[in-house]
Amino acid sequence: MLGINNYIFSQAQITGKVIDAKNASPLAYVNIGIKESSIGTVSKEDGSFTIVIPFEYQTDSLTFSMVGYHESNLSIRDLVEAGNVIVRLEVKTTQLEEVLIAGEKLVAKRYGIKSRGAIHFTDGIFKKDDSFEIGQVIHLGIYPAKVTSVNFHINSSRPDSAIFRINFYRYDEEENTPKERIIDKGILQRHPVNEGWLKLNLSDSNIIITGSVLVSIEFIPETRKDVDQIFYEVKIGGSSKSFFRETSLGQWTRPPHHYCIYVIAITDKNAPDEDGDEETVPTHTLTSDFSSEPYSLFVNLPRDYSKDNEKIYPVIYLLDGNVYFDPVVNSVVSYTKKKKISVNPIVVGIGYENAYVMDSLRNRDYTFPKALPSDSFKLSGQGDRFYDFVKKGIVSYIDSAYRTDKTNRTIMGHSLGGYFVLYALTRNMEGVSVFNNFIAASPSIYYHDHYLIKELGDSSTHNRNLEGINMYMTMGALEVLESQWSDFEQMSMILTNRKLRIHTEIYKNMDHMGTAIPTFENGIQLFMNN
Repeated sequence: MLGINNYIFSQAQITGKVIDAKNASPLAYVNIGIKESSIGTVSKEDGSFTIVIPFEYQTDSLTFSMVGYHESNLSIRDLVEAGNVIVRLEVKTTQLEEVLIAGEKLVAKRYGIKSRGAIHFTDGIFKKDDSFEIGQVIHLGIYPAKVTSVNFHINSSRPDSAIFRINFYRYDEEENTPKERIIDKGILQRHPVNEGWLKLNLSDSNIIITGSVLVSIEFIPETRKDVDQIFYEVKIGGSSKSFFRETSLGQWTRPPHHYCIYVIAITDKNAPDEDGDEETVPTHTLTSDFSSEPYSLFVNLPRDYSKDNEKIYPVIYLLDGNVYFDPVVNSVVSYTKKKKISVNPIVVGIGYENAYVMDSLRNRDYTFPKALPSDSFKLSGQGDRFYDFVKKGIVSYIDSAYRTDKTNRTIMGHSLGGYFVLYALTRNMEGVSVFNNFIAASPSIYYHDHYLIKELGDSSTHNRNLEGINMYMTMGALEVLESQWSDFEQMSMILTNRKLRIHTEIYKNMDHMGTAIPTFENGIQLFMNN
């Protein structure tokens, strides 16, 4: 009871209404929240809103944002003291430059992910109080293009309709992140939720843009509480870039998949054609002595690999290669080109031939020992055999097929893959170093009653410290399990005592799934610069 009371008193509730400052008409679907956080809501059709602010945010500002209006940032303390508040938003007057679409011949082209993958996966989020957005980066080139529709694939029907808002954001190629809105128009549409491609018609909206943009679909919450989720198609593999944010003013996050979103645009016939972002096919297939399922190896060689037959290259081994190989390669190529790094790595993605059973196989391969009943894994505990296969099968094969630097190998993984990275570290302490760089994104340290904490923390089990070994380990500030914080801190302390060169990072406003790609990118850059 004491804990519940403390929680209640640590919160502040703000209620009010958002209206047009000029004519006092209510403003529906205004984005309300604390920027770059998980705290947010949207105003209802009558402009009313209610939002609960946790104690740690009560010195911040509450942002009211709507396309076509000036943003308003108000002190949370002042709003709490005021009680029921009226927030007035000023209409934004924007002087648009005239854009003329001209060319030898104008044609309609499709940009984005235009077809579903060979293997179908779905995603679905439904927010009761706040909107959320999914978006796809679209590269339109230098020619002005008039966007006539935005299309995305819904995977299952529901009996009622839904409201969608279409947004366009500038995409920063250098920072790899969406920036400010570039179209200051509120485009809201209500459509039936039917399985198949949903077309959001923009023919009359006069949307003319150039360059690289994030085209997003914002899902507006319904006032009814019994509304089903909306499930939509996602695609794994491919180098395209997708983003989502779980709250209307939250931080953009790159997921491990891509959204099946494309636009139709009227543009010059010489404008670039964007392909369907096909995923990379495996370079090699290897079998092990313990699994009937073949392993797929995806290999990317540096651009200068064929120029010097004496040059050797570091190797990055990436778990869950079916999902992460293409975005990691894209990041490595972009970074090495930008920084003009002389020795670029070979990237090897370790994946599975059958992606439909990938989840159960990774549960089996990335864990050791066998799961406890509380872990709820049907397959588990063969991480020791998988490690031996990686060492004697995969690494040996890559060393024989390519010119590799055998003193510079990196292994990285996310979630259970991050757990396996830490397990591989315990094998290093047995005296044979296969890897010298370890990158673990949100590792599942809880597995088997914190087995790895006990294993790495027990100095009597190993007679060797880990001098010369590099570790980059991360977690998201929004990880679901409270125990993950203490697990992370305890593991960090243990590894520090083992004398590793350890770097840790907690990503602000990121959940478990959001940490994978940033961790891989930052870890690779960290070790390449050392």
